[in-house]
Amino acid sequence: MVCVLSVDLFEYLRIDDPVGAVSVHGVCGIWGTLSLGLFATGQYGAPGQYGADTSTTVRGLFYGGGANQLIAQITGSFCICGATFITSLIMMYGLRALGVLRLSAERELAGMDVTEHGGPAYPELVPLDAADPRRDLLREPPPALVPASR
Repeated sequence: MVCVLSVDLFEYLRIDDPVGAVSVHGVCGIWGTLSLGLFATGQYGAPGQYGADTSTTVRGLFYGGGANQLIAQITGSFCICGATFITSLIMMYGLRALGVLRLSAERELAGMDVTEHGGPAYPELVPLDAADPRRDLLREPPPALVPASR
């Protein structure tokens, strides 16, 4: 349910998530961590060397544990999202500085699925025929695959 609602929300907000990776791994992953702070029953202990250590159990907000575990889960999720955002930002700006982040305008308009991967992602929706201008781009190998001249 969380995944479906997340996918619908991203589509409504016009945020590009074509395979639903952010919905599945991001939104549902965060929900999974937060749900521990809400629904932990105290039935299981922390994993230890010889099995579960039931001397200290975790109870969620709805099972009499208070908000401490929920706050810890929120803090952990926030830290992971922040670290991921900062790392991704550094990586993308680095790739941009190297000039390898974007395709040429022509290849981008033709479609990355065709020009970089050799065929349309959804062939039943995008037929390629002899009159299609993208057809010529298939003959040109991607820049990363062109061997260096000696």
